[in-house]
Amino acid sequence: MNFFAPSAPSQYVKFTNPGDSVAGYVEEVGNPFPVNEYKKDTPKLDSKGNPVMQVRIILATDQSLGDGDDGRRSLYVSGWRMTTAIGDAMRRAGETAEQPQAGAFLKLTFARHGQATGGNVPPKVYVAEYTKPTRALPTQSSQEPQPQAPNSWQGGTGGWGSPQESAGPAPW
Repeated sequence: MNFFAPSAPSQYVKFTNPGDSVAGYVEEVGNPFPVNEYKKDTPKLDSKGNPVMQVRIILATDQSLGDGDDGRRSLYVSGWRMTTAIGDAMRRAGETAEQPQAGAFLKLTFARHGQATGGNVPPKVYVAEYTKPTRALPTQSSQEPQPQAPNSWQGGTGGWGSPQESAGPAPW
């Protein structure tokens, strides 16, 4: 991603209730940046004093809120539960890259609440599915820019096509 070329606007994903899920094709994975404290403009720090980091992943989904909503969703990935779920799904799919790749199918679900400790709010437990991209994306060294094929929209009652080979559900 180019610093001077902002990404397209998108709605963000909020996981409120167990079962809430987002699924789509990865369009962009941003660079890590710090999480801010809730309602403050200061970085959130972990127990060792290091900034807690997050990554924004833009997914092309079939979720639309109406006119002007193209279905793009920003998924802010932070915390070890969410990153572990996605990382485990990538390993099950045989992905060797360190981060989700453009064109890959990613589904993340808030599965359930975990066990609360020390009087804290119960943590959210996530499960993920990941399927590697089915084709290589054009490189920047190509002579002509290649148009992107539309994502696997199948229309009708099917909606977004599931990947041909699912990595299978995460164990939880």
